Amino acid sequence: MASAKARKIQGLREARGMTVDELGHRLGVDADTVRRWESGDEDVDEGNLSQLADTLGASQDELRHEGDQRHHDG
Repeated sequence: MASAKARKIQGLREARGMTVDELGHRLGVDADTVRRWESGDEDVDEGNLSQLADTLGASQDELRHEGDQRHHDG
């Protein structure tokens, strides 16, 4: 089962109408890497986190702490 963080990445990508291939291309990684992030098999490294957050319209903190209620509003 994918983590909350992995589901968040997938949900944000889908909400922006991007395919796995498109997101990978924008980030300079292969589609398999994006699939591993979205399945929770691999965590996003710090080198890609900033660009991923920008591309998905999310903050780095939001992506780092998905599922941690202390980091959610309201």
